[in-house]
Order: sequence, then structure tokens, then C-alpha cells
Amino acid sequence: MRALDNGFQEAVAIVSDASATADRLCRVLGYGRLWEGAPARESLDLLGVPADWQAHEVLIGDAAQGRGYIRLLAFPGRDTGVMRDGAQPWDTGGIFDINIRALRSIETLYRGMTQAGFAGFAPITAWDFGPVSVKEVVSRDGDGVCIAFMERVAPPLQGFEAVTGPASYVFNSTQVVADFDAARTFYTEVMGWKPVQESQWAHEAGFNCMGLPLDVARTRQIRVGIYHPHGRMEGSLEIIAFEGEGLDFANASPPDRGWASLRFPVRDVDGVVGRAAAAGCAVQPRRSFLLAPYGEVEAAGLVTPWGARLEAFRAL
Repeated sequence: MRALDNGFQEAVAIVSDASATADRLCRVLGYGRLWEGAPARESLDLLGVPADWQAHEVLIGDAAQGRGYIRLLAFPGRDTGVMRDGAQPWDTGGIFDINIRALRSIETLYRGMTQAGFAGFAPITAWDFGPVSVKEVVSRDGDGVCIAFMERVAPPLQGFEAVTGPASYVFNSTQVVADFDAARTFYTEVMGWKPVQESQWAHEAGFNCMGLPLDVARTRQIRVGIYHPHGRMEGSLEIIAFEGEGLDFANASPPDRGWASLRFPVRDVDGVVGRAAAAGCAVQPRRSFLLAPYGEVEAAGLVTPWGARLEAFRAL
């Protein structure tokens, strides 16, 4: 597995209708269905899903890219609302979004997303991230599933020449936090990950992809850090802290709809979860089950103090 000890393999979203959402996203992203069926009960236990709930799931992605898949999970006849219900991008808690590279045209991808029921927080925005120039747009659907597209403008993006579709795998995921230093310490010192990028800025011209009012964006600082076991932007995690006071959704959790978890293949499940528990994370104990299409695994879950749910699993 390409993501073994190398970032997350998949992002898990709870949606109203897994099959319908899979159809919409596959049509826009050029992904395929990699698995569909009923998940193992133990995998639902890791998410805290009530024992009497039935589930249907669809795994989508580009099999040729081998990682960064999306697992869509639905509970027919059940609904408890949206995890980050009514949240704005600057509101803290849980998993905010996933990030996908637009390999052909961000305009075409975003148009497809709006036709598929997604709405942006702001128009496509061009901006510079250090030495890199990009265009970015962030959109969300009624299930609270938030997806950011990023297109590299300069320097030219490398490493995706063999990809035939319009979109990359899911390469990054963002968490908005109230305490940047605490989250950074968790990922760098507790988990032992390396920084990919760390920055702090205000948007000088005001234009931004997060929907901040222009006058606020010009004057309020944003801190951003991206972290990964080897310092790579492939299955990496991003933390953002905004100046100002927003709502907090740290206590929101499955089975509400939205981004529920990120799944990391690792060699040492107990080591990962043990370090997290010692740092104050809530833990779902290790259990074994069939995680299709990978096979039998042992897996355990953790929830950070800011409500981001991560799962570590190892193939048996």
C-alpha cells in the first residue's frame, strides 16, 4: 500500500445517499467505484455508530493513483443532522475539508461541482503560497462534505503526467483549530511528523477562497501548517488558525453527516494510538475486521481535543 506510514489512505464521509454521492463525484472527478457493500460492524464501532444501525458504503477513487480514496458511508432511514452544521471556514473543530489537485482545468471541475449540488464559499481565487502560485476554490454540499480544488499555476506541477483524469487523488486534509501551537505540537512532537510548510500571513488584497470579508482578510492573520510523517504533501494534514472568534464544533461527531475520519495505514497501530492517548486524545480500542477492498486489518481510532477523528490500521 503506497500510503503505508506515509499519510492517509482514505477519507471517510457520512452522507445521505452513498450511491448517489458516488455517482456525482465520479462524474466530476473521473474516479471509479472501487468497492460497494455493507461495512464490517467493527468499522462502524470505531466511528461510534449505534449498534442497531445498518450501513451502506461506496469507496471511490482512481485505482491507478493507488491512494487518496473517498469512502462514502450512509445509514438508510437514519439521520442525525450535519456535524459542522452551518459552519463557516473559520469555525473550529473536526475535519474541515479534503484537498484535490485540478490537473486540467479548475474552472471545469468547479462547474461540475456546482452542477452536482456543491456551492463555493468564494469564487475561484488566484494567490501565492510562498514561491508557488495557485488557483483555489472550496465548496460544500448539503451533507457538509467540503472539498477544495487547487490548480498549480507556477512552477509547473510534476508527478501527475501519467494521470489520465482531470483530478488527482486526495492529497491533503484541513483542520481548523483554535490553538495552533497545541495542534502543531501534537503532529510534530507526539506523532513525530515533519513540517511540509508553515506560514503566517494576511491577504494583502483581501481576496481569499475561504469567504472572509475583504476588509477582515486584509487585516487578520492566518497561521497555516502542513504535516506528514516524511514531510511530503501526499496524505498530509493541514492545520489553520484564524484570528478572531468563531463557533466551535469540536464536540460534533458521527453518525452526523460530513467528514468523519481519515484512515492511515501503519506498521504499529498500538504505538500510534498509545502516543495519542498519552497526549490526551480519546481512543477507540483496537479491533480486527474486513476492511474492503484491502482485506483483514486491525485498526484503532483516536479523536484529537479539537474533534478530528483519525484511524490507524494494519493489514493482517
